Parts: sequence; structure tokens; C-alpha cells
Amino acid sequence: MKDTDKTTRIAYIIEAGFEYFISLFVTGTFLGYILDALGFSDAMQGIISTVASFTCGAQLFALFLSGKRAKRVVTIGHAINELAFVLLYLLPIFDISSGAKAAILLVLLFSGHIINNAINPAKITWLMTSVPNEKRGSFTAVKEMISLAGGMAVSLGLGRVADIYRDSSGAPTATYYRICCIALFILMTIHTAALLVSTEKPTPERKPVPVKLVVKKLIRNKDLIKVSLVGIIWNVASGLSASFFVSYSREELAFSFTMITVMSMIGSFCRILVSPLVGRIADKKSFSYSMTLCFGVVAVAFLAHTFTMPGPLKWLHLVYLCLHAFAMAGINSGVINLIYDYVVPDERSVALGVKNAIGGILSFFAALIGGAILAKIQANGGMHLFGITVYAQQFLAFLTFIIVILLIVYMRVVIAPLKRVSGDDEKPLEEACESESETATL
Repeated sequence: MKDTDKTTRIAYIIEAGFEYFISLFVTGTFLGYILDALGFSDAMQGIISTVASFTCGAQLFALFLSGKRAKRVVTIGHAINELAFVLLYLLPIFDISSGAKAAILLVLLFSGHIINNAINPAKITWLMTSVPNEKRGSFTAVKEMISLAGGMAVSLGLGRVADIYRDSSGAPTATYYRICCIALFILMTIHTAALLVSTEKPTPERKPVPVKLVVKKLIRNKDLIKVSLVGIIWNVASGLSASFFVSYSREELAFSFTMITVMSMIGSFCRILVSPLVGRIADKKSFSYSMTLCFGVVAVAFLAHTFTMPGPLKWLHLVYLCLHAFAMAGINSGVINLIYDYVVPDERSVALGVKNAIGGILSFFAALIGGAILAKIQANGGMHLFGITVYAQQFLAFLTFIIVILLIVYMRVVIAPLKRVSGDDEKPLEEACESESETATL
């Protein structure tokens, strides 16, 4: 069993890396190339780019996968969603009307992200069973380091291909889309192979649990609600401001595209360097402790961005990127591992699904609110404080700083005193739900 677990852990690292590489093709700049080729306006491109967060609501599907074998569903689901992403890169070179292309793109992009989100909680719960509890922090740190390092290479490679295969107007040519399509298919094949070689531990046969009873039990689990709020509040805080910093660095701060890329890479290197340290702290202390530390660092990051403005202070943007990268080394994996610390195994998949669904949707609406605030302040020519012009992104960064400070207090007062679960605390979900049902009939 130990050899099997080791193979699964290695496969999990490969799976996570290649899933991240694939996501680079359908987000940010590279998705923008496709949207621009299909004639979407800048405003519409911004809305479509938030589809990944909005479709997190599909993670509620975890309610229906609770207690079931995950490998078959996850492997088939990923193959379908990644095939949808491959087909995206054929659209710019299809000989069909622009309206049909736009409609097909929306169907492929939305369905791909929905399927990916629907199976994600079950996949995490399945593959994390191969990781010993006392090594979860170190393992997730290594997994993230490899994904980030490989992701930088993939991004640079994609950017190089885009630079080589451009037409006279600067737009990517048909050759670029063909190369990306082939590369995506290769990545998809390796990703699928990693899932196939991963082992799923046998679980005892259990009677189906009515979704209504599962939801009822989860709502009554106060610890689960308390822990889930951490990730949800963080999603709202970051969604309110972080998505607007890229345009701020390019326009108001006037950084060149090359400098923006270099600073982003510096941030990624910082994250890679500190990930092992944050992982060891989480294993030695707790994920509650490491996340509180990381929230403190990210609060300083947003405070630095509050004072980031054109002129010499624009370089505080680099300070923000480095501190934010440091913090994300613990926050990204921490919001998942908190579920593992405080929720019994049978409820983890559902808890992850509910938390991610609510957090993703609220993050989307937080971005809409942030966008409205941004537009209002920009329409007024900025805010003026003590004779200094304060830009909208600075104000949004300050709002996020306040929310993160409140989140740190919440971690110390509410989360830290909670009792972490152990194997002795586990109670089969269907047994608990049966108890609920019997109590209701008395």
C-alpha cells in the first residue's frame, strides 16, 4: 500500500502541474488572443475572463458525488473538459460565421469550466488520501513549486510562439493556433495518464445518502461553517481589488510589458522559494497557524499597494507582488487543508464543493462591486486626499487590507480554538444522516 501511495503522490504532482499548464491556455493573455480574434469587445472580454470564478458554483455537484468512487468520474470528466479547451483553439481557423464562432466559444468555455469545477472536490479528496496527514503541508508546497516553475516555462514558450507567428497587424496567425491545439492535446494526454495510474483506495459499500439529508447535516456542522468562511472571506477580499492591479501597473504606473513580466516572474520565484518553509510551518504547528501568518503578510502586501502610485512609489507594486506571492504559498493550499484539519473525511468532498462554490460566486460579485467603485472614482478623476490624488486601485487595495485584518482576527478568535479532527472522530456520512432521519420521524 505504501508503494501504491507513493506512486499516487507522484502522479498527483504531475496531474496538478499539467492541469495548471492547461489552464494557462484558457485564461489571461492567451485566452485574450482567442477572444480578440473572434471580435469580442474589451468589456466583453473582461466579463468572459471571470467565467472560471463564476462557474465555481458547479462545485455544489460534490453533493451528488459524496461517498462515491471518484477515479472514473474525475478521469472522464477531465478528458471532456480538456477536449473542450482543445477545440477552442480551432475556432479562429474554422471557416464559419463569426456569430457561430462566438456562440461555440461560450459553450465550450463555460462547459469546460463547469465540468472542471464539478469534479474538483472529489478529485482533491481522492488524491489527498495518498498523503499522510503529518506531511500535507510539505507535500502541497512541493506540488505547488513544481506547478509554478513549469508554468513559467509554459508561459514563456507560449509567448515566444505568439511572437514568432504574428501577422502584419500583430495578431497571432493560424499556425499559432494549430501549434497551441497540438500542444494542448499532448498536455491533455499526459494529464489523463497521470489520473489513470493513480490508485483509488477501496471504500466499503454504502447506501446512497439523500442529498437533502447531507445538506441538512452540513448546515448543522458549526465547525464546517466556521472553517469554510475563511476561504469565502478571502475570495471576496482578493476579488474586490486584485484583478484590477494588472491594468493599473500597465496604464497608471506605466510599466512596460517586459517589466510587468519580469516582476511577475520575480513574484513567482519568491513563492517557489518560501513554499517549503510555509509547508514545514503548517506541518509543525497547524494550517490555522500558517494561514494566520500568511494573512498577516498579505495584509502588508495590500497596504503597500495602498501607497503605490505613479512616480518613485510605483515600485511598491513589486513589493506587493513579492509579499503577495509569499502569502499565497500558504493561503492557496491552506484553505483546502483547513477542511482536512476540521472536517471528518466523509464530509470533505462536499465541504470543499460548497466552500469553493460560494467563494467563487461571491468573488465574482466582489469583482463587479470593485469594478463599479473603480469606474465611479475614475469618472471623478480620482480621489483627492490632502492634495494628493488617490487612484481607484489604491482605494480598493485599502478596502482589501481592512477585510484581511478582520480575517486575521477571525482566525485568532474563532478558528484557532477549534479542535482538529482525528480518525476517531470519523462517522460514516450515511450513518449520521440515518440518525438525522430517524430523529426527524420520532
